[in-house]
Amino acid sequence: MIVTVTLNPSVDIRFEVDQFERGGVFRARESQQTAGGKGLNVARVLKQLGAPVMAAGLLGGQNGNFIRDQLEKEGIEHRFVDISDQTRTCIAILEKDVQSEVLGPGPRVKEKEVKDFLGVFTGLIREAEVVCISGSLPRGTGPGIYRELVETAGEAGCLVLLDTSGEPLARGIEGGPYLVKPNLKEMEGLLGRELKEEGELIEGLREVSVRGARNVCLSLGERGALVWEAERAYEIKTPSVQALNPVGSGDAMLAGWAWSLFKGEEVEKAAVFASACGVSNAMEKRTGTINPSRLEEIASKLKPVPKSSVG
Repeated sequence: MIVTVTLNPSVDIRFEVDQFERGGVFRARESQQTAGGKGLNVARVLKQLGAPVMAAGLLGGQNGNFIRDQLEKEGIEHRFVDISDQTRTCIAILEKDVQSEVLGPGPRVKEKEVKDFLGVFTGLIREAEVVCISGSLPRGTGPGIYRELVETAGEAGCLVLLDTSGEPLARGIEGGPYLVKPNLKEMEGLLGRELKEEGELIEGLREVSVRGARNVCLSLGERGALVWEAERAYEIKTPSVQALNPVGSGDAMLAGWAWSLFKGEEVEKAAVFASACGVSNAMEKRTGTINPSRLEEIASKLKPVPKSSVG
C-alpha cells in the first residue's frame, strides 16, 4: 500500500477569465472546484495508475465534508482525522497561460487532533511500503512534525518521499527520507542562495543529500529534472508538449516516483517514469490528472543524461 499524507488540504476553486487585472470584476469562462492539496493530487494520480493508495491527513468543517465526498466519488480510500476548525479554501485565477493564486492560511489544529492523527498514521504504516508526505502545514502542528513522520515511517521499513518547502522541508530532511523533490525556488530557499549554473545545481543536490536525503529530485518545470542518486547526478529533459494546465505536475511526478518504487523499480527508471507522469499532467486540463495510456510513449522520449559529479 502507498499512504499519502495531506495535513493542510484545501477546496481548490479555479476560474478562467479574460484580461485579469487588479480591481476589476470578471465573469469566468469556466470554473472548477476540486479536492485539493498536494497529497490529494498525488493520491488521485496514484489511483489513476491503479496503485493501492490510502489518503490520510486532517479535515474539518463543510470543506472537509466536500473533500471526503470527492474522494469517495473517485474511489480513493481515506483515513482523515476530524478537526474542529475549517479546512482551507484556495483560489486560482487563470488568464491565458498566467495563473494567480490566493492560498488560504489553513485551520488551527489542536494538540489532541495532532496526536489522533499520529495514532492513525502509526497504524497505517504497518501495512504500507511507500509513504508520500506533501504540502504545507496548518497552524498548530509545528515545523518538526514532518521529521517525526519521516522517522516513524522509515523505522517501520517504508520508503518515505517528502515534498514540501521552508522549515518543514529542512527539518524533514533531517529525518532521512528516501527521496525529496523540491523545485528550484524551494531548493534555493533551503540552501539560502541562488543556483544559476549547472554546477551550482548539482552541488546543491549533493548538499541536500549530505543533510539526510538519500535521493534528491530537483524539479525544473518544462526544463525537466536533475536527480542525485548514489553520488551521481543525471538530467532528464522533457519533450516539448502542448501544456494545457501544468499545475499539479510536481504532484503527478511524486506519484510516479511512488508507484515505480512500490513496484521495486531502480531509481533511474523510477525517475524517468515520474517525469513522464509530470509531462502527462501538464497535457491535461484538470489538475492532478494523467493519461495512463500515453505514459509509455512519453517515457520512451526521456533519457537520463549523466552530469559531472561535484565533490
